[in-house]
Amino acid sequence: MRLLRRLSIRWRITIGSLVIALLLSAVAVVAFRAQVEHILSTTTTTLLHHDAAPYVTEIQTASGTIDDPGTGQLVAVVNPAGRVVVSSLPDRLESRLPTLTALTGDAHTVVASDDTYRVFTKTVTTATGDWHVVSARNQDSAILSLDRITEALVTVALLLVSGFGVASWLLTGAALRPVNRMRQQAEALVAQGSTEPLPIGPATDELSALATTLNEFISEVRQSVDRERQLVSDASHELRTPLAILMTQLELAHLSTGDAQALEAEITSAQHSVARLSALATGLLELSQIEAKTPEGVSTWDELAVEVAAAADRARLLAAPKGVTVDFDVAGEPTEAVYRIAVANFGRIVGNLTSNAISAVPNGGSVRIALRHAKSNLILTVVDSGPGMPDDFLPVAFDRFSRPDDARAKRDGGSGLGLAIVHAIVSRAHGEITLANGAGFTVTVSLPTIA
Repeated sequence: MRLLRRLSIRWRITIGSLVIALLLSAVAVVAFRAQVEHILSTTTTTLLHHDAAPYVTEIQTASGTIDDPGTGQLVAVVNPAGRVVVSSLPDRLESRLPTLTALTGDAHTVVASDDTYRVFTKTVTTATGDWHVVSARNQDSAILSLDRITEALVTVALLLVSGFGVASWLLTGAALRPVNRMRQQAEALVAQGSTEPLPIGPATDELSALATTLNEFISEVRQSVDRERQLVSDASHELRTPLAILMTQLELAHLSTGDAQALEAEITSAQHSVARLSALATGLLELSQIEAKTPEGVSTWDELAVEVAAAADRARLLAAPKGVTVDFDVAGEPTEAVYRIAVANFGRIVGNLTSNAISAVPNGGSVRIALRHAKSNLILTVVDSGPGMPDDFLPVAFDRFSRPDDARAKRDGGSGLGLAIVHAIVSRAHGEITLANGAGFTVTVSLPTIA
């Protein structure tokens, strides 16, 4: 087995094909020889019966005369007294007549000296006693013919197996040639540093399916690498400013060691910077986990409705310092629909959208959450009384770290990851999300049911 594993696929297929061809050829030769041997044996037995039949008739009719056997016939007739009346048997068989006349049943094989005979004995009962008619046929010529037929069959079988091996080698090479071409193309793409996919041939076969699967796999790997690079780039870019601010705040705190009030203010500012760093790191981690395409869970309508109520309660705690009113409404009759989204991820959607809305509305504003189902979709709507977003910002609102203002420079600015996380979760659930300005700002999330 180890030796076979070291061989190429072409050699393994060819060797396997040769072994199978040899086995089939051997079975065919043995079966054909057995069939020919059976035919020869049946024919010989029939001829022996025919050779004995005239003498059996003469004895039964008591004609009184028994003719001598014809040329080539080996027949002996023994009367009830044990005397040989007629015999054309060779001496080596005639000397064994007492034994041959005792044979019963069909023809028997008898070996005398170097010759092989088929012998048939017919016992004829008359008024004077039992007569015995013994007919024989030399089998040497039949055995020689059978051996020659077997040799011819073996020769033909070996030629067929050899031809089958050559054909298998050539066909395997032709079948694997596109694979080798695909490998060479992949090596060329790697050498050139190209990001082009593997070319797919016009044929719709296993190789084109393999190329398609490999391209999909390569695309997924490249996207994963791109996400990792983007994560590192975003992290390094976004963390640079708050880290610089934190360093400055710590230096100021060090200079304010003699002023307790100033020291406390700098420490408080540093705490805000650390909190923003933590939020950035948490947001990046969440986004990376979502985009990693881990298996998504499923949820029922009732579970999501309960989660909306819980998310609204959490939002009220967040909105209390600003006096913002948070209301929610779940409309529609209970349904057995199931959605391709985990309850926790649905809670992230509601939480991020309400958090953004509470941050955007002025003191005393309002945020309204609505959940309903229509036909084959679940519709989540979050409406706030804030100023909305600039129209030119809407196309990039779901990009990482995008903000509609100069919040990057503000200490209390958001991380810019909330809508990116929401968009990633909705996309994983095969849903859609839209943003719209109007009487305030409206975010609509649509999630399809699982068919």
